[in-house]
Amino acid sequence: MNELLKTLFLDNPRIPEQVYAFCNQLPEFCEAEQDYEAAAAKLRARLGYAEFEAFEETLNWHIARYAHAYYLFGLGLRQEVLSALAS
Repeated sequence: MNELLKTLFLDNPRIPEQVYAFCNQLPEFCEAEQDYEAAAAKLRARLGYAEFEAFEETLNWHIARYAHAYYLFGLGLRQEVLSALAS
């Protein structure tokens, strides 16, 4: 049972695809994405492609690390729940 729960919740390679599909069903997510794309286009026009790409890469790395910290925090909580369920 532990291995099944681990596979479903921890080792699922489809999670990013499922999160993306879920987010695309949320009007506020779609609106935020459109707002971002519009703002990014303006900034890219001002900074130039190379400078904007360098900025965006740095920003994305920062956001990814921040999201990963949230994920690890939640993962620890899920591990506790899954361990309790499997006992």
